[in-house]
Amino acid sequence: MSEVLAPRLPRKVKLLYGLGSIAIGAKSTMLGMILFYYSQVVGLRPDLVGLALGISLFVDAFWDPLIGQFSDNLRTRWGRRHPLMYASAIPIAISFWALFNPPAGLSDMELFSYLLGLILTVRFFTSFYEVPSTALAPELAPDYHDRTVVLSYRWLFGALGTGITSVLAYGWFFRPTPDYPIGQLNPAGYGPLSTTIAAVLIVTILISALGTHHRIPQFHQPTQRNPSLMETLREIGSTLKNWNFGVSVTAGLIYGMAIGLYSGLALYFATYFWELPASNVLVLAIAQLISAPIAASVGPALSRRWGKRRACMTMFFAGVILTGLPIFLRLIGFFPENGSPWLVPILTVDRLLSGILNTGGFIVVSSMIADITEESQLKTGRRSEGLLQSADSILQKSVSGLSALLPGLILAFIDFPTRAQPGTVPQETLQMLGWIYLPATVTLSVLSISTWRFYRIDQAAHERNLAGVREQTAAAEARIEATDIVPDRAPT
Repeated sequence: MSEVLAPRLPRKVKLLYGLGSIAIGAKSTMLGMILFYYSQVVGLRPDLVGLALGISLFVDAFWDPLIGQFSDNLRTRWGRRHPLMYASAIPIAISFWALFNPPAGLSDMELFSYLLGLILTVRFFTSFYEVPSTALAPELAPDYHDRTVVLSYRWLFGALGTGITSVLAYGWFFRPTPDYPIGQLNPAGYGPLSTTIAAVLIVTILISALGTHHRIPQFHQPTQRNPSLMETLREIGSTLKNWNFGVSVTAGLIYGMAIGLYSGLALYFATYFWELPASNVLVLAIAQLISAPIAASVGPALSRRWGKRRACMTMFFAGVILTGLPIFLRLIGFFPENGSPWLVPILTVDRLLSGILNTGGFIVVSSMIADITEESQLKTGRRSEGLLQSADSILQKSVSGLSALLPGLILAFIDFPTRAQPGTVPQETLQMLGWIYLPATVTLSVLSISTWRFYRIDQAAHERNLAGVREQTAAAEARIEATDIVPDRAPT
């Protein structure tokens, strides 16, 4: 019955929809290099870099729901989502390029202001694409399991964007030179890399938007009205007053603290803790890339077998263990030394397996958050995908913004040198870094995963919500016909 009421999305549309996430993966990978680039390559104090990152994430958290609410209620001949997606492509690319090409000769405070202004701009225009694009998923795939498959394409292409960026960076632009045997410390590589990635952003965003453009007539069209500010705030409040939404927000809030630490310090661990040259970092990036298509199959398969909640929690718990295990074993003295022929193969296998588990878990969680759309519509009478998807990130990004300060503060606390060469950082400094980082990230991750235990939407509940929405829509159309008002379009 569910397949009749909610037909599967054609594979071509899934591919084109997912393709836009190459831009998100590429952008996120490059932003993950910001702390390293500005502190170790440009020479800005790490606490100032962390402050800029923290402020940008905190501010980003608050305009996402505004963009989501605006998108939910936008009425144009190109629908609710596509105008914003088209408008985002060129501004993202320009501001992204400028972020990695700071002018020479700036003081620390001038450089801090430049960094803050550009990263705010990048995040703002990224939200113009990412919020509407993410909000398309529930309408593209109403079916409980097909929705997970559609979002697996999104995560697959996001990982491809990460892989493309990593291959270009560590396989080409960060190649070692006599002056810079560790290529990621070479300032000459970042400008050409940012130019290339900026072009990737424009192309993939536009292709994805064009590839889903023909579906616009089938999407929901909101009622034309002009609510007051108080009415709008009441609508936002009633939409967000949802148990399952609260679970997702709480889990995201806790996870945001962990991801802030991980994102800021990942390249530090690769360069100084493991002392990996760019070629070895490339190997790990390729392992991460290979894990994505496997995860895109494993995530939906386990979701179908076990249900979404059990599947995501199982994959996440296993992923946390594998992600932290190499650092823990090194800290207690049971791991190959740097330079050992076993080091990179072990790290590669670990990266492959943890990538499959973590990515698979995120695919399923994305589908769980999308399932809140119909439950919310049944209770409020409004489709609010943009608000739900973006508001879910408000606390997560707020906390991530605060925790983005932590990597810089940790580096300052342990007196980690700027413009340091691998092998010159004191061993006790690296040990202290590991013992601060590992317990914090593992504890936060476990708490976040455990929160999903309280999520209540399973397949049966989702089917009931879909049926209720259809009945609600049919009743509304009958009332409209009775009063000779032209009906709004609604999803199947």
